[in-house]
Amino acid sequence: MTALVTLVCASWLHIGEADAQTSASAAQHASLASVDVQSLLKTARSGDAIAQLKMGDLHMQGRGVLHNYSLAAAWYSKAAKGGNAKAQRKLGLMHLRAEGVALSYPDAIMWLGRAAHGGELAAFQDLYHHYTSVEPDPAAVQKWQEVEAGLKQSLEQDNENFAELLDKAKAGDAVAQRRVALRYEKGRGISRDFAAARDWYLAAADQGDVRAQDNLADLYLAGTGVERDSARAARWYQKAADQGFARSQYSLGVLYLKGLGVEQDAERAADLYRQAATSGYARAQTALARLYRRGEGVEEDQGQAFNLLKTAALQGFGPAQRSLGVMYQFGYGTEIDDVAAVSWYQKAAEQGDAKAQENLGFMYQAGRGVDKDYGLAMEWYRNAASQGSARAQNKIGVMYQFGKGVGADVEEARRWYRLAADQGYKQAQLNLEALGEVQ
Repeated sequence: MTALVTLVCASWLHIGEADAQTSASAAQHASLASVDVQSLLKTARSGDAIAQLKMGDLHMQGRGVLHNYSLAAAWYSKAAKGGNAKAQRKLGLMHLRAEGVALSYPDAIMWLGRAAHGGELAAFQDLYHHYTSVEPDPAAVQKWQEVEAGLKQSLEQDNENFAELLDKAKAGDAVAQRRVALRYEKGRGISRDFAAARDWYLAAADQGDVRAQDNLADLYLAGTGVERDSARAARWYQKAADQGFARSQYSLGVLYLKGLGVEQDAERAADLYRQAATSGYARAQTALARLYRRGEGVEEDQGQAFNLLKTAALQGFGPAQRSLGVMYQFGYGTEIDDVAAVSWYQKAAEQGDAKAQENLGFMYQAGRGVDKDYGLAMEWYRNAASQGSARAQNKIGVMYQFGKGVGADVEEARRWYRLAADQGYKQAQLNLEALGEVQ
């Protein structure tokens, strides 16, 4: 199994390189400097590709986080796999330069090619440079020139199609209004404009378009292009929920559980989760299961929690797979079954779930459900640690301190303990104190 990260010492050359304008770089630095890292990290862990891209940028520049190419590459990889063309290009360039990842021309070309196909025009220049200066191949240059020409023609067609779509939206077509809003929100074929996105979502939402109502609520909840307003988000989620839209039912349930924009009410949250769960929405099934696990808003029922988690896990939802693994490991709502626990942790871990990766690392370290294997334990701990898991960072420190699967190295142990301790992880702080380091 290939480890997610490979530590490589290399000097950083800005990924934008010659085509990156100084003003654009300065703007990016200013934007990153004002980032709430913890909020961004939470969003990135939820699977948001833009947030994952920004986390990669922060690690590349060492702004508010550890300056580390491997961590940057790990986040770029997640965003790239999520289809983010900018991240695909950056990951491709890192493979060309062996920055945080192994030097690999095939991987570099694969990611640059995906970025180019995804509309990241600068990736074409990277490909031309590679096939003229690094691995000369006139046929490859011609191939990518043809792809670029086709893409530009497609973008021109998109612009024409957008004009037609905009005409329909102006004529009052709610679906067209929502699609125009989405184009503005995502910057697809046009310049991103959150204010325009809000206005068009509002126009469609006022006509009862359920997806527009849900998307508009998202904007207000996140404060994207509008002033953050949880109460207004709740109202729009409610309108969509009343039409039976499962995603809005779930999102409104989250607001009731946390008391955001509405009076906190765990029973109401459970009811909304139940409505969405009945529609087969895996996030809601998982959230409702956790309420049953804790007895919050409902009577505690481990068996019901287990059944809900299994239903969601069978849909491929990573957090449910990880939680189902916990149920099997500790015998909540079912018999203890370490083999089943490992199986579900593995499924979630392979989707990038940091907690599942850390849990799977423990199972390999302890030899529960699998043969004891410190090497695989370390690999999974590293995967989790690359996403900021303090528990995994602390466990890597323990592995280095006591030479489990690696050569004993107290200084390397200290380094990992510090990473976890800096996040407030108490056990890591105690471990440092035991090594004579005053916190």
